[in-house]
Amino acid sequence: MTPIESAGGSATRRLERVLLLFLTYCAIEGFLKRVTGYAWYIYPVRDILFIVVVGYWVTFRRRGASFDNPPYPRLLSFYLGLVCVEALNPHLPSLFVWLAGVRTSYMYALLYFVAFRVFDTEERVVRLARWIGVIAVITALGAMIESVLGLDWVYRNNVRTFINAVYVGASGAWVIRPSSIGTGPGSAAMMEYMGAIALFGLAFTHTRARWRILDLCGAGLALGGVLLSASRVFWLQAAVGIVVFAVVGGHGLLRRATYILVPAGAAVGLSVLFSRGEISARFQTFETPLVTYLTEPSASQRYYGLVALPRVVSDFPLGAGVGWNAPRQDLLAPYYGEDMIAYAGVHNYLSILALEVGVLGLVVFLTFSLGVSLRGLRALRLGTNSRRHLLFAAYYAIFVSILLTFLVGGGIIGWPGEYYWIFAAIIIRVGQLKSEGLLPAQVAQSDP
Repeated sequence: MTPIESAGGSATRRLERVLLLFLTYCAIEGFLKRVTGYAWYIYPVRDILFIVVVGYWVTFRRRGASFDNPPYPRLLSFYLGLVCVEALNPHLPSLFVWLAGVRTSYMYALLYFVAFRVFDTEERVVRLARWIGVIAVITALGAMIESVLGLDWVYRNNVRTFINAVYVGASGAWVIRPSSIGTGPGSAAMMEYMGAIALFGLAFTHTRARWRILDLCGAGLALGGVLLSASRVFWLQAAVGIVVFAVVGGHGLLRRATYILVPAGAAVGLSVLFSRGEISARFQTFETPLVTYLTEPSASQRYYGLVALPRVVSDFPLGAGVGWNAPRQDLLAPYYGEDMIAYAGVHNYLSILALEVGVLGLVVFLTFSLGVSLRGLRALRLGTNSRRHLLFAAYYAIFVSILLTFLVGGGIIGWPGEYYWIFAAIIIRVGQLKSEGLLPAQVAQSDP
């Protein structure tokens, strides 16, 4: 290894540490907000760390370090250019609204370029999956502790969001929706379901039984936390992610399905235990998901949000400006009165995106998402006998499950945003390594 290559590798390791520090803070930011009473100084830390990550990456490039440019640089540059132009949109009430929208979602697109550089080796890809799994287990344990502490404790510590911190089922039972390390009730389940799938992928890369058992136990705990969240969108994402992982993982489908069902069953048992038999109440609205999607009050955020897409495109073909979905959800009221819910605050990311960056921005973003998905599928056909191939399948499954939220959730607004772009970069980078035959040569690495 030349001195230049050695220095580049060292700088990449430092960039990886800074990126993991940023992701760690993103994971615990909600908890810090709650324990400090939503103190103002908690909010800018995320932005400062993000600037450090991007600044370090830019400095790295300016020093002449060799970089492989990721695919779609012009497409994403054009997309970000559209976001910048929307600052001049006459429908925006102020530049602050635009800045808030950029901060909430769009600025994280830069992580695509950062992650493509950082996760250029199998070791770093494995390390990120291990980090996600550890955070997921910690989050699930926090959710279980919160459930055991009971409704009174949740009320004292979630006064601002108590109305959403519980769910009242058809039986009249009050079910706690634990926040754990997240901000909103049940929101930490996003980390838990991603960690569960990542741990499934890691479990199948081990040759030693004790590591496989440890990862599967961690996946079971994480799934238990997902079920405790009483959040149907995360239940759906976990289910879709596991199915996609089992299908695209290659050979040994029955064996992997068995491994998956065992911790999944344990997760159900854990949820029943820690929710004192209230798990049935959590599933009552999920028994008829289509009815829930189409009827009030959920329909005003989900189904009507989807139906509103043609009207959004017709009324605002160039978009209404970035930031309508943050920090307020009533900014369109002067234009559409009470039916503004069909645009802002809906659980349909396609309508939100069309409203903010117009039909052109929506098409560009979907083109990128489709391109990443197709590249991932092509890469999954290579080296299916590799143990690390299954970890790549886990990353792909998580990415596909995030795409699901475009129709039933807020998409990549807020917390999921950074992971969408990072996983997109990993899928493309690992796909390139697989096509070059680099990953199979490293399969012989020993277990941690």
